[in-house]
Amino acid sequence: MARLCIALMSTAYALTPRRGVLVGTGSTLASALAPPAFARDEQMLRVGQEQPLTDRDNVQFQTLSSGVKVQQLRPGDGASVGRSSTIAVEATGRLLNLNGVQFYSTKRLAGADALGGAEQILRLGTGSVVPGLEQGLQGAKKNEIRRIIVPSNLGYSETTDLEPVPPTIEDKRALDSVLRNPRRDAALLFDVKILRVK
Repeated sequence: MARLCIALMSTAYALTPRRGVLVGTGSTLASALAPPAFARDEQMLRVGQEQPLTDRDNVQFQTLSSGVKVQQLRPGDGASVGRSSTIAVEATGRLLNLNGVQFYSTKRLAGADALGGAEQILRLGTGSVVPGLEQGLQGAKKNEIRRIIVPSNLGYSETTDLEPVPPTIEDKRALDSVLRNPRRDAALLFDVKILRVK
């Protein structure tokens, strides 16, 4: 067995582009199958790093008097969200009692495509938004990303007519499975990016 392994490693291989057949002489298997080397272009190295997320381990949750917990994952700038603001967001929502099962995502809204999700418009101060989410968004700025944990008493009522409404039947079923079971904690976790504030 050892001799077979040594024999294989000593034989060189290269991948022919037409048929994917391994042939060759002169280099090791590891180097032949390694991805091609690209030039270290400074612009390419900066892609996706202009606004990096903060180190989540070093950012503590702030607990509001209501029990809502807020963690800033990325700072924003510009106008702040107020009590009667209309905001456009990208967001995901998860059910903490179901090990973080996702029940909401703007990526699954009508109008979403492969490059990104559709935005969700939230009209704060109208009673149409999940109360704990509304509280957790106060003071957020444009481009800010927040993680908000909503206790069950400030989440959805027994119906799911509050915003954000689960976009698919499967999402609604996941949420209903928690809301309609009194033995389950209906705590929610939202990750929200503020796109615009009016």
